[in-house]
Amino acid sequence: MALASLTGFTQQNSDNDYVKGFLSIPEFKINTVPDSSFYTSAELKKGEPFMMMFFSPDCEHCQRQTKELLAYKKELSGIQIVMISPLSFQDNKNFYDEYDLKSMPNVKMGTDVTFKLRLLYKITTFPSMYVYDKNGTLAKAFVGNIDVPAILNAVK
Repeated sequence: MALASLTGFTQQNSDNDYVKGFLSIPEFKINTVPDSSFYTSAELKKGEPFMMMFFSPDCEHCQRQTKELLAYKKELSGIQIVMISPLSFQDNKNFYDEYDLKSMPNVKMGTDVTFKLRLLYKITTFPSMYVYDKNGTLAKAFVGNIDVPAILNAVK
């Protein structure tokens, strides 16, 4: 995959080793809300699309993006979504409850306590979303708000 096909990807780097780190779904382990359990990449269902969304509960753009996801919850039900925040468990739980994310069982939300993913993807902007197809290959990367139909088109 050429770097130019990473839509909205502001952290472009000519070093292919950087991009190779997440061309396929990387291993991860997040501390999830609402129950403080752990969720890992090994638990992802094989053969289903996946989206990783880096966000912050206090970010207005992230709040807007979450509302957009909720508005399309039926259409997104076949996509496994992991929302990763750098904030505290309580901040994340408040956000989870406020936006009623339990209404989307395909969403897991939490913190990458090791910050491994944020460093791997070189996250500087929230929201940042990485959409993987059913084969686990990066289909599109989005930085900033994006309409859900663009996400759905990425996994077709």
